[in-house]
Amino acid sequence: MNRRTALFGLLDRYVARLFLLSYLTAFFLVVGLFLIIDMATNLDDYLSADAEGNSPAASLVIGFYALQLPFIYLQVSPYVTLIAGMFTATKMVRYREIVAAMNAGFSSRRAFFSVYLGAGILCACMFGLRELATESLGEWRDSLQERLKEKREHPLYEKFSILTDREDIHVQSYRPASEDRQAECLGLTVRYREGDRSVSISADRAEYQSGGRWALDGGRKLVSDDEGQRLSPHPVLEEIHLTPEDCYLSWKGKERCLDLSFSETLTLRRRSPSTAQYRTLLHYHLTLPLAGLVLLLVGLPFALGNQRGRAGERVAKGFFLCVAYFAADFVCRTVGLEGQIPPLYAGWLPTLFFGALGVVLTASMRT
Repeated sequence: MNRRTALFGLLDRYVARLFLLSYLTAFFLVVGLFLIIDMATNLDDYLSADAEGNSPAASLVIGFYALQLPFIYLQVSPYVTLIAGMFTATKMVRYREIVAAMNAGFSSRRAFFSVYLGAGILCACMFGLRELATESLGEWRDSLQERLKEKREHPLYEKFSILTDREDIHVQSYRPASEDRQAECLGLTVRYREGDRSVSISADRAEYQSGGRWALDGGRKLVSDDEGQRLSPHPVLEEIHLTPEDCYLSWKGKERCLDLSFSETLTLRRRSPSTAQYRTLLHYHLTLPLAGLVLLLVGLPFALGNQRGRAGERVAKGFFLCVAYFAADFVCRTVGLEGQIPPLYAGWLPTLFFGALGVVLTASMRT
């Protein structure tokens, strides 16, 4: 085996370089397009004045979109991978580089080894980027978006519950900590059981102290057992461990569950193991990064001209299968989040079906 045909030889490096340039082009094209669509949809609302006639600073809007950029990329990453692969295949077909590679002893599948390898690496990077971006930027991004949408100086997260096997916690509204005050909950209710006793703690306002403790304004504790009910004042909530992070994560799980990271979903799943929504999302976070590779397996055989029909018809068939994959993924995910099908099927059925179809199409490519 010489250096031309060896793994990561001249052909692999050439195709990898071509795929990288195509990926950068597709990145700016697709991410830029979705960014413009987002701005066209929401920018007027973000820039509108509040009740006092004050408009948000331009730096606030720019900062929000800078934080939003990684999350837009995560949404469209499979499209970017597909388009980059199509660009690479189109260029090599147009300049008959595929024919030259096959004359040199390469199969068409082997010629695109670098593309498939790159797509696999991007799958892992996409998973890692979601975890990193959500952990480091997610709450900051959500806070700025709430300020721009609701025209509040500080974000206010309303009406959510924290349900575990031991306690039920209901919050009317939650304000995160700021420079001049601690995090606080308005309209807090906690219910749990201690043996044969049922305990309910409620407060008009709760301010976070430390170590999961909250100072209560208007705190009341109601204990119910076989002897009756006893109501008493309750100034500090320390019977349960509740943190501001728990409050934000529970609100996010209710309002923006698809923005959760895998680790956040795992935390909510452990807290509420019977909830179908979190069980489905765990599988969804594992299969979503694979979408780009699945799309390449399905679409590239048509772009390379290894299927019957004219070039336009072949590409149309390839894109139709890609659209069918996203449609099946959307339907399965939606019914899975509603608990109508098992989470395992909701997360993996479209990926496995279209992935297997892509493997068959790729294996049937003429060599």
